[in-house]
Amino acid sequence: PLQLFEPPQPVETLAEVPDGPPLRFRWGRVLHEIARAEGPERIAPEWWRDGPDEPTRDYYRVEDAQGRRFWLFRAGLYDRESVQPRWFLHGLFA
Repeated sequence: PLQLFEPPQPVETLAEVPDGPPLRFRWGRVLHEIARAEGPERIAPEWWRDGPDEPTRDYYRVEDAQGRRFWLFRAGLYDRESVQPRWFLHGLFA
């Protein structure tokens, strides 16, 4: 990514299936229609370590209808983790 957000910024999404890429997402007051999505790339916690569980992250590289590219992730998995999944914008691509 050209720009990373720290911390990642929460976004609202709509997906065709729960574990799939978003069809659209709202960042601030702007609605972005997804034209293309690549992923997921899964980042999971180290299962062999004790300690607080961090949610699994599924990262997607998406492009909206205007050609803008974003790096989104879903934190948490449906039906597999105690945390309700949430979506975040982690960065922007050139």
